[in-house]
Amino acid sequence: MKRIVSLLAVMGVIVVLSGRVCSAAEAIEPGGKVVLFDGKSFDGWFRYLREGRGNVDETWAVKPGGILTCTGQPAGYIRTAKAYKNYKLHFEYRWPRNPGNNGVLVHMVGEDRVWPKSLECQGAYRNQGDFWEIGGLEFNEHKSGGHRVRGRRVIKYGEHNEKEPGQWNVYEVWCVGGTVRPYVNGKLMNEASDCAVTEGKICLQSEGAPIEFRNIYIEPAKDKPWPVKPVKKTVLFNGKDLDGWVRFIPDDKPDADKKWTVDKVWSVRDGVIRCEGKPNGYIRTVDSYADYKLHLEWRWPAEPTNSGVLLHRAGVDRVWPKCVEAQLMHENAGDFWLLSHSTIVVDGKQIGPEQYANGKKKHPSNEKPPGQWNTYDITCDGKTVTLLVNGLLQNKGTDSNPSSGPICLQSEGSPIEFRNIYLEPIHKR
Repeated sequence: MKRIVSLLAVMGVIVVLSGRVCSAAEAIEPGGKVVLFDGKSFDGWFRYLREGRGNVDETWAVKPGGILTCTGQPAGYIRTAKAYKNYKLHFEYRWPRNPGNNGVLVHMVGEDRVWPKSLECQGAYRNQGDFWEIGGLEFNEHKSGGHRVRGRRVIKYGEHNEKEPGQWNVYEVWCVGGTVRPYVNGKLMNEASDCAVTEGKICLQSEGAPIEFRNIYIEPAKDKPWPVKPVKKTVLFNGKDLDGWVRFIPDDKPDADKKWTVDKVWSVRDGVIRCEGKPNGYIRTVDSYADYKLHLEWRWPAEPTNSGVLLHRAGVDRVWPKCVEAQLMHENAGDFWLLSHSTIVVDGKQIGPEQYANGKKKHPSNEKPPGQWNTYDITCDGKTVTLLVNGLLQNKGTDSNPSSGPICLQSEGSPIEFRNIYLEPIHKR
């Protein structure tokens, strides 16, 4: 009997572990409209209240007309039993009387708790569209410059777009890959990219005030933000402004640098991008790219120091993100730097995956004197990267990891200028 009990216990462990593995692997990508709330029951949902307090039937109920009601007390949520990926979520909500706090959590993973690991699309009155990082789920915001507050919260774009209490609002959340876009009554309120988790369960919160929901479903998402492979010449810098770029400087810059804002670090004048060189940071393309020829020109208007072109930036924005850097340090243009455990193979030798690793250029520096324009022609063909400086092949690497992502121009030392930035397709025979 002891052996049977032990065997059953082991089998139970195997089943539990297998279930955990399967739950991550079996996130559903909808092929059509999937109704999540049938308007009559809680089929397909799990109701959770903090530490088992209260009565879920008193907090969450269904009333005639297909309306899901929540008293807002105690704190908790209702979540889908299944995990989903690459979808557009639709639901409608209203405050029956005094509005308060709420939220929809996407990409929820891990254990049930009041604030589980997830990305919260805020539902607090007149704050719908803010983001909150919960449980360590990191992401990038697409707007910079004071947009992120208190580290984990990202304020929505502009004014709220909510109706008055008692009226129904439409909340739609577009989740594809690592990108999340919340819309309130048809208006885009925010955008997150590079989410550390890209699939999971969907939760509606109980967090303070009575609220009602109805018409809850998901459907396939369109316009999936996978890396773009140019099919024709693509101008990345229009010569007038930084449309299509995100400007990044860290929030934790020293007090001595508090005078700097992204607008002061990066500006455009006379068809030229001007970078002050401090504090450290970069501008990056909004879109990700793969398989392209990148052309740009740069010059040092005064004493030259350091900069770089970061290829295939991965993960969240940080001063030295995971990427393959095409070096622009004075007299070192054409070197590779592998940042944050990225790798590349040069002349049969792997460079990386240390925190920082260097692959030297093939020839002595062929840069022009400060004040004169230089050209950088970079080809990213699959996992192969070649660097031409003023027409001379200075480096070539294979097996690049990462091999797709946004393109960044660094702020790292002294003023530098850029112009004539574009991509061209790779024409293969």
